[in-house]
Amino acid sequence: MSLEALKYELAGLPTPERSQIMAYLVSLQDRADAGYPATLARKVDEPCGSARWATLEDLDRRLSTKKD
Repeated sequence: MSLEALKYELAGLPTPERSQIMAYLVSLQDRADAGYPATLARKVDEPCGSARWATLEDLDRRLSTKKD
């Protein structure tokens, strides 16, 4: 399958399936990045009051998974 054909097929997917595909592709990128586990561990170890943390509501809004 060509890249253009794949793009065409992906464009026709409903939003939930596209979200799953995006999450899968991000997970592939993360696995390919040798430094990712250390970066993730460092972020998880940050204090909860850190400005780098987002609330679940912020994440829902950013990802458009929750409709107001």
